[in-house]
Amino acid sequence: MKKIFYLLAITAFVFTSCNPLEDVISEVDALTENDKLVDDLVLTLTDEDYETLDLSFGNFSSNEDARNLIPGFLSDTYPQLGVTYLPNGEINQSSSALVTYKLFSPIKFDSYTVTDADYTALDLTSLNNSSDFNALFDLKFPSEEQGTVIDLTYKTEPTILEYTLNDEDYDLVGNGRFDNFDIRAGRAEEDLEVRRTKIQTILLNNFPDAEFGTKYRVTYEAFDGSTVDLELLVQLEENPTDPALTTTYTLQDEDYELIGNGQYDNFDIRDSSPEADVEVRREKIETILLNNYPDAVAGEFYVITYDTFDGVNRPILTMILQFDGTNYNIFDVKVYAIYTFALVENTMRFTLTDEWNAPITFTPEEYELLGGSSRFRNFSGDVAETERKIAIYLKQLYPFAGAEDFVAVQYDFFSGSVSTRNTNFVYDGTVWNPIPTVINTSLKFGHNGTTWVPDNTIKYTLTNADYALVGNGRFNNFDLREGRDEDTVEKRLAKINTILKNNFPNSEQGQKYAVTYAFFDGSRGELTLNVILEGSDYVLQ
Repeated sequence: MKKIFYLLAITAFVFTSCNPLEDVISEVDALTENDKLVDDLVLTLTDEDYETLDLSFGNFSSNEDARNLIPGFLSDTYPQLGVTYLPNGEINQSSSALVTYKLFSPIKFDSYTVTDADYTALDLTSLNNSSDFNALFDLKFPSEEQGTVIDLTYKTEPTILEYTLNDEDYDLVGNGRFDNFDIRAGRAEEDLEVRRTKIQTILLNNFPDAEFGTKYRVTYEAFDGSTVDLELLVQLEENPTDPALTTTYTLQDEDYELIGNGQYDNFDIRDSSPEADVEVRREKIETILLNNYPDAVAGEFYVITYDTFDGVNRPILTMILQFDGTNYNIFDVKVYAIYTFALVENTMRFTLTDEWNAPITFTPEEYELLGGSSRFRNFSGDVAETERKIAIYLKQLYPFAGAEDFVAVQYDFFSGSVSTRNTNFVYDGTVWNPIPTVINTSLKFGHNGTTWVPDNTIKYTLTNADYALVGNGRFNNFDLREGRDEDTVEKRLAKINTILKNNFPNSEQGQKYAVTYAFFDGSRGELTLNVILEGSDYVLQ
């Protein structure tokens, strides 16, 4: 520590001076008024310090609050510290303080909808893979911290199942002799609708449980004088009902009461419940309709909306039934319509780890394995115990993890109601540790002769877009091997100048940056370059 103690000066002055003692004291007072003690403090704020700062939660809510409040605390606590001056009045030495404090640092959540301008900037029309997503995030969120969560709404290609007709399929629709469709002029299958109908029969036979909206790209052989492969893009749809014969009805409390479901006024569709079977629900709804519509006419349709409980949520479902004069039958005849390809809109959650990815989630089996509920697909009880088990499980999932590896986890937790929790974990070389919402962080302050001021250094880590800007986009690092483009600090500094000037065009003189970059020198690693803006360029500190 740099400490300038004036006690020795006082002692020497007493024994060598002929002036009276009161003159000595006056001169010492004058000296220390302008030249205070200098020290480099390293301190961690205590619970008592937070009380002094009127911070009842024992932490700062933001780094900005720390920058505003700590200087006054330092002045009050260390009034003897300041700067020393040269004879010409310039500052010779100044006190510094590296202060460690508790910071409330919850995960940052954001949402964003990709605009037409974004797609144009990316030279894309939709986002469909990891490369597309990360290009978007590099464009719009280049400086986010690890662990940031963003719900992204974007256009994407629909999920299309690929299917190629086989010999059995052609047999099913009467085309087994040549195992193709004859599309020569004058033949029945020249008409695309005839082919669509046969493909419909095949798909309904092969995929009886497919959901409405499922899309298929069907490849089939055709003969037009020679054998060719053709495709038909189709979507599974539901037959519409006749509006003139259709009644829309939502079940009421008395309806549930009629069928013995009056306690909760819904259908229990959990796996263990009889009402998980749609036929059981149909029979109960039939009882209601027979009671409510005694004059129903055969051929009429009823679109019934009803409440359910699946163990977690209360989905509202719809069932379409047609009266045949005696019974109400589910009207779910499925047809395949020719489907014109179109982009769909989707919303997906991404978290920044080494790059942007969907967070880790759990299957019902994994919930059960970790002490949760496979039935309700959630955890309950103690959050800390849940995260302890997740940490153990992560070690099994990532047996070759290295120190500082980072993963984002998302899970459902029940505590009176179900909520979705996001927790980030970092590996310390031995175990995975959940990152707490209150963290220890440090900020450096310096004395300017009047008061304490924060060090203005901005920590910045280069992104993929930054490397691309300076011609290093292939490997997203600097090559430090001898003879390569970044083998000297000066060459790296020149590229970092280009990046900082591009990203922060309005930086003021004296602004400092601690720039962290990836490198390759035969192995991979990270280094940090500390620079300061002087004139028109950033120079090494």
